[in-house]
Amino acid sequence: MKPAASACTVCQPPALEALLQTTPALAALWQALPRRQFSAGAVLQVAGEASTRCWHLRSGMVRFFYLNEHGTERNRSFHGPGHWVAGSPPPLTLPSPYAIETLAPVEAVELAYSTLQQWQSHFPHIGPPLEQALGYVFQQQAQREADLLSHPPEVRYQSFLAAHGELALHLPQHHVASYLGISPVSLSRIRARLGMVDTARNG
Repeated sequence: MKPAASACTVCQPPALEALLQTTPALAALWQALPRRQFSAGAVLQVAGEASTRCWHLRSGMVRFFYLNEHGTERNRSFHGPGHWVAGSPPPLTLPSPYAIETLAPVEAVELAYSTLQQWQSHFPHIGPPLEQALGYVFQQQAQREADLLSHPPEVRYQSFLAAHGELALHLPQHHVASYLGISPVSLSRIRARLGMVDTARNG
């Protein structure tokens, strides 16, 4: 199975900053954006509420998750440094179908959708690459949903490790199991069959 989604060319800070430096006025606006610090367990986006801003993660990790009517959580995706995260495709102010929560302390640049619209109006050349970066997370989700429908759990787990190996080192196993759509016990059995030493976090 191939890793999810093609690489995002402006997701990593050096590439993004190189793009911004092509227009000094835009670079100054970027530097003026709020830099936010969030502790682990902070909720960036509440499910069902309108998404009005996005974040460019500089450090830390977040998860997107669904919450059903019974209060059961189901992980949608995980994101680390360099990723853009949002509750709806920017700059559309739509109710977010999922919540966004930090899994570790996070430092992020915060960009309001209204500000993004102004930038796209005044600096048309940044539109396509920024849309690519901001849409990357949604492309990943489409690939994940296809994998859930067409591959057995063990193959899904191997694909997850191939695409998110670094993040997986820091994730509790129950979060990974929720993402894969299986129980923590099933994940432990898969890891045993693959001959993996069970050093992943269990919290």
